[in-house]
Amino acid sequence: MKVLVWRKDPQAKLPERVTSESIGFDLFALEDVKFAPKEFKLVRTGLVIKADPPYGLFIFPRSSLFIKKGLIMTNSVGIIDFDYCGENDEVMIPLLNLREESVEVRAGEKIAQMVFINVAFPEIVEVLEPQTTSSRGGFGSTGGYKGGA
Repeated sequence: MKVLVWRKDPQAKLPERVTSESIGFDLFALEDVKFAPKEFKLVRTGLVIKADPPYGLFIFPRSSLFIKKGLIMTNSVGIIDFDYCGENDEVMIPLLNLREESVEVRAGEKIAQMVFINVAFPEIVEVLEPQTTSSRGGFGSTGGYKGGA
């Protein structure tokens, strides 16, 4: 499998897999970005990345980003579609500062990781009734959340 990566910006760092046991490839901030308390920003990677089926490209947060800086990815996981690879389709990382003080991401700093996952495209078939008469008990997996405040 090959993944095509275009440096939209010549300063962009290519994704890196640090060890042979690493699942994710680190993604790096292209430039310094300062976050005010509770501020959201898109952080540029400077990269356009093309993955081909059946391996979808998913972007996950690095655990150290929250521990060290109080930053979270606002959508938890980013999905990069197979056709998101044109000249204006730069991979950017949506981050939110949860701290009460400003924090900064420096150019070249690891900000997320990309993982390739084998995806399937099943046929969606509408049915007229549920396919079982038993129920697990509502939202929250095995009976946790029942609704309300």
